[in-house]
Amino acid sequence: MTRRALVIAALAIGAAACSRPAPAAGFWFDRDAFDLTSEATAQLGGPLTAPEIVTIDRVARAEIDRAFAGLNFRLTTRHDAFWRVGVLATVRGKSPIPSAGQSLALGPLGGDGSVGFGILALHAIRYAPKNASRRDVVETIGRGVGRAAIHEFAHQIAGTADNATDENSYEYGRSDRVSQYYGDLHWTIALPALRQKLGQ
Repeated sequence: MTRRALVIAALAIGAAACSRPAPAAGFWFDRDAFDLTSEATAQLGGPLTAPEIVTIDRVARAEIDRAFAGLNFRLTTRHDAFWRVGVLATVRGKSPIPSAGQSLALGPLGGDGSVGFGILALHAIRYAPKNASRRDVVETIGRGVGRAAIHEFAHQIAGTADNATDENSYEYGRSDRVSQYYGDLHWTIALPALRQKLGQ
């Protein structure tokens, strides 16, 4: 094969690699996920309505898309996606206390995780400013759920994804904080691994 033919072949292989579709990342809400605790329902002023549920789903997905913008990451609703995070009413690990999320990273087999809607919604309501409207709080619930899912996806994709020092990072390990719901978050220690695993 001539040198020119080798260069053309190499360019074709590179183009094919760059155009390779990203593994799918599944994100969905369980049918019973939106059942708030009695405390959250009382503080919010009543159960969530159908339009509010649509808003929460939309805001959560937009938050995930924003966090992974620029990376080879494709969000779907598929339950059998390569990486997946389902939103459940409650997530319980080894502790009897509800958890905001948990994940199992499966390496070349992807990952499986979940986030707890109830505890995230309650935190969003508790941290709401006194002058926040119900609509503001509902959107914030979506933001908090989306950011919890981002953290779980980071565990599945990047492996280690906990940053105990920066409360304004996606990698911070606790959802019981103001910036989870109100404020801007950014990547820190997980970003190099995400770039390596996902590509840009």
